[in-house]
Amino acid sequence: MKTELLAEAFEVIDDRGVGLVGGGALDERERRLVIGAANYHALVRRGAVLRLTVVRARYGGYPSLTDERCLNIGWAEDREPVGSVVVRSLVTPEAGAPDPGRTQDLVIDVGGKPATQNGYRQLTGPIGRAKKLLRSRVPFQYDHLRQLRTDVVERRKGAHQLPRHVTAGGNTNYRRQVSTARPAILFGLHWLELGGAERWALDCVQLAKELGFVSIVVTDRESNHPWITRPEFEDTVVVPLTHPIRLGTESALFGGLFSAFDIRGVHVHHNSWLYDRLPWVKSVWPDVPVVDSQHILEWRTGGFVDHAVRMSALIDTHHVISPQLRDYLVHQQGVAAGKVVLATLAGATTAGITPDAEKTGPFTVTYIGRFHQQKRPQVFLKLAAELKKSSPVPARFIVHGAGELEDEIHELRDRLRLADVLEVRGPGHPVKATLAESDVLVVSSENEGLTLTTFEATAARIPVVSADVGSQASVVAEELLCPRHPYAFVRQAAEQIRTMMSSPEQHKRWLEEQAAKNEAFAKLPRAEAWARELYQEWKK
Repeated sequence: MKTELLAEAFEVIDDRGVGLVGGGALDERERRLVIGAANYHALVRRGAVLRLTVVRARYGGYPSLTDERCLNIGWAEDREPVGSVVVRSLVTPEAGAPDPGRTQDLVIDVGGKPATQNGYRQLTGPIGRAKKLLRSRVPFQYDHLRQLRTDVVERRKGAHQLPRHVTAGGNTNYRRQVSTARPAILFGLHWLELGGAERWALDCVQLAKELGFVSIVVTDRESNHPWITRPEFEDTVVVPLTHPIRLGTESALFGGLFSAFDIRGVHVHHNSWLYDRLPWVKSVWPDVPVVDSQHILEWRTGGFVDHAVRMSALIDTHHVISPQLRDYLVHQQGVAAGKVVLATLAGATTAGITPDAEKTGPFTVTYIGRFHQQKRPQVFLKLAAELKKSSPVPARFIVHGAGELEDEIHELRDRLRLADVLEVRGPGHPVKATLAESDVLVVSSENEGLTLTTFEATAARIPVVSADVGSQASVVAEELLCPRHPYAFVRQAAEQIRTMMSSPEQHKRWLEEQAAKNEAFAKLPRAEAWARELYQEWKK
């Protein structure tokens, strides 16, 4: 009996309580994680019979699916055994490879239930303890210090170009073979969790399948992968890496993938592991095209954009979603303009969002986004406290999202005495419904590329007050762009929102300017059209 998800990589010989092919003790997320682990081990151990003993965490924790711990037949006390499953790799062994021999034993740990963990609460050492103390006592002042440091790094960053990896020489013995395998695209993702970059990656995975490709998705970030159950991953080869991978198996993974599938291209979406292996991949398979998608500049760390610049010689096309990124790559880092494609995500998440009827009740100010330091929900709460004291009309506030700072948001709401006017909503609540109740959307981020929520707010006919970061100036009314620094942001945002409260005419004028900017921006090439044309070319 074969799994429907990944018949090309392995088949199930004996399923003892795990339930890879129905029933069993695993829920759907855990089942998909085990399938992902089986994919990896079947690709690395080509032709082998593998007995996977599955354990789970009682109290929480991340999975261990592909790392060296899988070779240890013991497990921690807080893990409980679920069952076992025996699978056979369907990937043809290399010519001359030794017989796989007896059944190989592995332990697959699916971890615990997805849970948000506040990384700041887990900081250690003198510096970590100082950061933790500052965040808990004076979060607003802590953010102010972060922004001052960002200013310094940003000025330094603009003064030099990044070093580059040299172009791969190529394997002169390589020749693409006529393959009977289905054509495939290899995608590199960060993780399978909520995020704007992840949404676009899912669209690409789905598009590739619609065009007749096998979508192969490799993730490299520690996660419980709550999105692994999404329909986009049906009939998709998911390989969720956990580290450290045993030395010598990375080449075996690529060898298994290129043997089992006719890989026509590689599309990197925020995956450091795959970026770092591009020199080897392009050396061994030099004619396989590589593209990446970039969303946001990370001033303090460089992030994925700088990673891509360093590897630019190995990448055929850089896809960027904003003019800021295009200008950074071409004008600041000297990447050839012909290698950089600007294709936007305008309209990617606005389906079904329409202007609501005339609103009644208190003036509603809304935050929609992840509860993460980059998005700075704590700055929004400070703005809410200021407006509660000074707004000329009754006001209420909505904070809609999820993430590692959720506990801090609730604590700060109580400390600022906002419980009577501020509602915290989780991701289960439709964004469309929140927008329907809102009079203005606030983007309080310390950094952005271009926010999808701005497009959504425009579709709902709601003005956006935003920090002047990334390419937000392309889609937000000029007078509603506020300084990035938290004190100045709160001061100016509060002033502009109070003006909206007192003057429906000004509220309308700002909205019309925003709508005009969004209409002009929407005329730029769309990311979906770019990806469709690219993948169709890869299929020839």
